[in-house]
Amino acid sequence: MKYYKCDKHKIEFAFLDNSSLSFERHNHISIYAVGLLLKGSVVLNKENIAYQFTDDDLFIIPPYMVHSLVPTSEHYSIVTLCIGTEFLDTYDFKDGKALLSDLAGRLVCDGVLTHLQVEAFSDALELVYDMYSKPDYDYAEIISETKNFIEARPEDDITLDALSQKIFVSKYYLIREFKKTIGLSPHRFQIQNRIRKAQHLLQNGSAVTETALAMGFYDQSHFIKYFKKIVGITPTEYIDSLETLD
Repeated sequence: MKYYKCDKHKIEFAFLDNSSLSFERHNHISIYAVGLLLKGSVVLNKENIAYQFTDDDLFIIPPYMVHSLVPTSEHYSIVTLCIGTEFLDTYDFKDGKALLSDLAGRLVCDGVLTHLQVEAFSDALELVYDMYSKPDYDYAEIISETKNFIEARPEDDITLDALSQKIFVSKYYLIREFKKTIGLSPHRFQIQNRIRKAQHLLQNGSAVTETALAMGFYDQSHFIKYFKKIVGITPTEYIDSLETLD
């Protein structure tokens, strides 16, 4: 796995080459994920519907949509373009497309993408802008408040009792409604956000042990276990995979 990251513009390409990894149900916060399957075949499950994808197929996952990815061939290769909503707020489509094409040039030079595949990502970007201008999500106020609270401080020791008291509902109601709306339990959503925040710390030079403790994991092995489960590789492998896009 290799990450081509441009933190300045809140955009990255994740390249998974000749992999057999599966990804359990999860979602992405404030990220539109555009996947382009280069080789092999996978099944993408979203909104309880299974979609089969093979060579040169492309798909878009909007923020918060719970999904999973399972290979149906022995190995597969995929490039996922991750577009932050901050990118969409900052650039209009014309400027965003030009910036995307420029950054993707590194992947073309490395032999990861062809020029035609970069054009496919550019076409998908137009769809992303359209989707972003017409959001489909209408969270209940209490669930939205809980979601935002967890996102802001995922490393905190947040118990279900504390969450339910904060929004004045029973924890059983909270679990049921949160999972129905977000697609994940509050605990699983918190762990996922801890790992996403840990990725940012590791990118900025934080040591693995230091990151584990900062993100509320009681030891390094516990952190590595969840990191690998969500990201697909260990924290050390993730650090080694990072490459900055200028």
